[in-house]
Amino acid sequence: MNKLSPQAVIFDLGSTLVDFPVTNWETVSRECSLAGYRHLFESGCKLPSESEFLVGFEKIRAVFRQQATDSHREWTVVEAAQSFLVELGLPTDNGLADKFFDSFYVELEKHLSLYDDTIEVLTRIRSRFPKVGLISNTIFPEKVHHHEFKRFGLKPFFDFTIFSSTFGLRKPHPSIFNEAARLAGFPAGDCVYIGDRYLEDAQGSSGAGMQSILKVIPERDYPPDIPQSLRKITDLSDLSVHLDI
Repeated sequence: MNKLSPQAVIFDLGSTLVDFPVTNWETVSRECSLAGYRHLFESGCKLPSESEFLVGFEKIRAVFRQQATDSHREWTVVEAAQSFLVELGLPTDNGLADKFFDSFYVELEKHLSLYDDTIEVLTRIRSRFPKVGLISNTIFPEKVHHHEFKRFGLKPFFDFTIFSSTFGLRKPHPSIFNEAARLAGFPAGDCVYIGDRYLEDAQGSSGAGMQSILKVIPERDYPPDIPQSLRKITDLSDLSVHLDI
């Protein structure tokens, strides 16, 4: 397979550059929600039991997730928390949803780490290609990802970043890929996109005219009919098979 010669290399974030809790997300999500619950409780809010709160909050999030799947319009944990506070009869004009999320995210942050080869590969990419960018589907406010960039030393490697929570639409909607190509300053066909999800990343980017590379995560379920012609990697360092780095 010939190596690609793009003008811009664009990455996904979670599970591509940063190790995100895939296998134990249900447990981690529960811990994060409980951290938010405890903040509300300690703030004097009248709340149901922990178990009732968790069930109710998950129901709200399921509605938001389904709407996002149907429309590709992004949602955030803050929005879901705001809706749940209304359902619980709690005030929503005092920043309580944001404070809930802050506690939620502090717990989540403990589970995030860089892959061992992320910095090495980004260093090679940065020195080799004119533009490097990022598109991330995220249900978190953009500010926390800027914090992650600072924490992990990622900022110097990127010319631009797009987070779906700010952009408003999520992958695989073509608009978010078109915006990345615009920011890169090159046609979509001159861009390569690397991500770990088949529908959102591989199909989404190729549908927008980009060249695609799928980072295969062993713990993730993928469709059995993925084309054999799709370029795949298991580690970022495998990009040397597909790109001249």
